[in-house]
Amino acid sequence: MDIKSLRLFLGIIKHRSITKASKHLYIAQPALGLYLRRLEDEIGVELVTRHARGVTPTAAGLKLAEHAERLISQMHYIKNELQNLRDTPSGPVLVGLTHGTGQLLAAQLTKRVALDFPDIQIRLRDSISESLAKMLNDGRLDLALCYAPSDDQDLRFKPLGRETLYLTYWKNAINETVPDEIQFEDLVNYPLILPSEQFEYRRLVDGFAEQIGIELNIVHEVESVQPIRHLIREGLGFSVGSIGAVKWEYEEGHVGVAKILNPTPYRTLYMAENMSKPTSRAQEVVRDYIVSLVVEVASDHPEILSIEGFDLNEEPEQL
Repeated sequence: MDIKSLRLFLGIIKHRSITKASKHLYIAQPALGLYLRRLEDEIGVELVTRHARGVTPTAAGLKLAEHAERLISQMHYIKNELQNLRDTPSGPVLVGLTHGTGQLLAAQLTKRVALDFPDIQIRLRDSISESLAKMLNDGRLDLALCYAPSDDQDLRFKPLGRETLYLTYWKNAINETVPDEIQFEDLVNYPLILPSEQFEYRRLVDGFAEQIGIELNIVHEVESVQPIRHLIREGLGFSVGSIGAVKWEYEEGHVGVAKILNPTPYRTLYMAENMSKPTSRAQEVVRDYIVSLVVEVASDHPEILSIEGFDLNEEPEQL
């Protein structure tokens, strides 16, 4: 049993198929199957149940996958600690982003770090806040920009700013005039396209609605944020979200926005880290770049993000 075998095994479990895993892992299917059989022989238990559609992990396979993720994560941090002994920060930094302000930072973060610290490799992952917290916890991320703090005692969340949510729509897809400002209670007059309740900002918007005693008119509920821009483009409704998520369409004049008043919905942007893991110098560098870019966004686009009242130099708060 070695790290390579464990990585390959995790790939098989992830894809639930040796055939699919071989394509993503760039290893021949017979060789991958051989690795699996040798691993089972060495441990002395069946790790997967093979069937026509692929494979399903056994109880032993699931337990091995759990331990394998921890071991691989620990190897990652051992490598980072050793790299800290070098004069120049280096190595990979895994950064998680949600839709919104985080998307605005991605290109500049990658570009600036590459120019100033070419030995650091930024690796970006895109997901919802709840998933990012889980990935931080099991070592698949080093840093994350998210909106939903978890109660995991190992994770620490530093508030960076407040992101305003607007009514958004595709200008050429509707036949009505939308004012620049609307009352929150007037949202009942707009057919809304929102993500399901697994998304923090859906729960947040629902909370504001409940606060003033109205029921939103949700005509389409989606399981991913990305399709929303396509649905409003087809004139299927309006949405509530951050300008940051549609910044390019907004600046090109395609997307219209209306500020929502009484109350104005907002969400807090956090920088999240796993404080139980050692921090590499490369991670510290990337963390500082993220904070500086957040300050830039707040300065250049106050309609998107406000950092007023936030101390970006204080230590992150442990929840």
